Amino acid sequence: MRHYAFFYAFYLFLFFSHTLMAQEEKRVLIIDSYPKNFKWSNDIILGIKDVLAKSDMDADVIYMSGKAAKSKEDYTTLRNLLEIKLKHTHYDLIIPVDKHAYTFLLHHYYDFFVNERILFSSMEFFSYEDALKQGLANKISGVIKERAIEDNVNIILTMIPSLKKLYILNEKNPEDKTNISIKNTLDAMRLNCEVEYIGDLSLQEMREKFSIFTPDETILFIPFYGGNYDQFYKNYKIAYTIDLFEIPVFATDSFFITRGIVGGKSILTYKLGETTGNLARDILRNPTASNKIITDKNHEYIFNHEKINKFKLEPFLLTQSLRFVNTPVRFLDKHKKYVDAILLILPLLILLILALIHNIYMRIKDEKKYRESELQKNKHQQFIIQQSKLAEIGDIFSSIAHQWKNPLVEITALVQKHAFSVGSAFDEKNDKYIHDIMVQVRYMTDTINSFQAFIMPSTTKTVFDVNEAIETMMGIISHTIKYNYIDVTIDISHATNLSVLGYKNEFMQTLLNIVNNAKEQIVHQREAKKIKRGLIAIVVYNHAHTVIIEISDNAGGIPEEKLPYIFDAYYTTKEHGHGIGLYMSKIILENKMNGTIKADNTPMGARFSITLGNVV
Repeated sequence: MRHYAFFYAFYLFLFFSHTLMAQEEKRVLIIDSYPKNFKWSNDIILGIKDVLAKSDMDADVIYMSGKAAKSKEDYTTLRNLLEIKLKHTHYDLIIPVDKHAYTFLLHHYYDFFVNERILFSSMEFFSYEDALKQGLANKISGVIKERAIEDNVNIILTMIPSLKKLYILNEKNPEDKTNISIKNTLDAMRLNCEVEYIGDLSLQEMREKFSIFTPDETILFIPFYGGNYDQFYKNYKIAYTIDLFEIPVFATDSFFITRGIVGGKSILTYKLGETTGNLARDILRNPTASNKIITDKNHEYIFNHEKINKFKLEPFLLTQSLRFVNTPVRFLDKHKKYVDAILLILPLLILLILALIHNIYMRIKDEKKYRESELQKNKHQQFIIQQSKLAEIGDIFSSIAHQWKNPLVEITALVQKHAFSVGSAFDEKNDKYIHDIMVQVRYMTDTINSFQAFIMPSTTKTVFDVNEAIETMMGIISHTIKYNYIDVTIDISHATNLSVLGYKNEFMQTLLNIVNNAKEQIVHQREAKKIKRGLIAIVVYNHAHTVIIEISDNAGGIPEEKLPYIFDAYYTTKEHGHGIGLYMSKIILENKMNGTIKADNTPMGARFSITLGNVV
């Protein structure tokens, strides 16, 4: 039993080894109708080889001259090449590219091969009868190329609607089925223009014929390689000649698209090669597969931007998707090396810029904080200076008040002494004089005491009544208000809580400054005969846990252009003003009373609105 198992395993090993070796030995021979480096067939062969390489299959290439091997010399040359290849290598598949190679293989297959299969590529027609006549019908598969003759003529008619003459540039061979097919297609289209076939001209003759621009004429190039002189033109000569033509040249193929062709619906030669390679791979993997004749329909609408501009054509009249070559080089493409370098360092530049921006932002932020700190410090210093000045004035006034009080005391003592000395003789008239004197002395004493209390700065915040502060302030200036014919009204009817925490004396000084400004402006208006009596209205009310004091007058208001600046330091509207009063009022209210002050105009005059937030 072990012996049978051993022989069975050995048999499987030989079988699979043979299979693997057979797969590895699959080789392809490509016979190219054209010389080496001929772009049309080179692109096809490249497509074939790329597909085969992915399946670990290899291909050798033999090149022809671009002409049919009719002469004994051509046949001998090709036979010698084949014999050299076949002497050391067995090929499983033969691929003739284009008609010359296929025709040679059709007539001389059995001179070189026995059972190898044939896969033609880039043919335009396949005759089963011809293959059957040569005994090869069961060996041939192929890929037929489809030239879009009718579509390209329609493209020409769309872009040149007034076309008068269409030249057809193709190989001149009356027996060639391609020429017959082209003629039949054009006849069926019933064109309203003259059609001329120029495949029998040499390149020199064509250069001379099309050296002058003729409107409404064009050429349809359907590969041409030799003319009527039994020769084969190289690519660069054909491209050079076409580029010199002064009428547009459309083509069914793309291999001259960058060198003279306007464009058209083109066969994609590399794609044609890929299609051939895929079919070759399938045949090699399955040698018993049936033969296939398929048509490659890979096309693309390709146009030459330079030629389009030269002949002022409009490809955008077409509805298909277009691709352009020879487009103007964009700035980014032209300077790609520098752009790539910039893109490489761009992230670093962005990081550097962001770092600089952040640094600038932090510096601005720090400077802003510093300025705010300095401003706050200056305001505090000014407040201290103001309090210091008021304290000095208070001390001076206290000395003056003391000196004033002594005479008042003496006057009171003398009046009382006189009253006692008169005794029973003190009549009603004397009593009235004494009473008037005592009232005036008491008024002067109270005024001195009130002003002395007012002029002294507050040392700490205290809770005080806003209405009481207003009444006290008005009491101090009541005489000057009265004698300047000014009526003052105080309305607290809408107030519910007027107790605030702050510096009472400084608050009263703020009110005094505003009322004094109003009084001076009213006096000015009365002197100018603009008003008869002055009016100062003080309205106090509560709103959203704040106390609001509005002081308005009928003195004509503040000029609109000066309103934004009246609270700035050293800005004044008075001829001999210092610009300190309203500035200090703003500092006191905002920094010491948690309040705000603003000014605007009413139809009658100015209005100052004070808002206090420390309501208790």
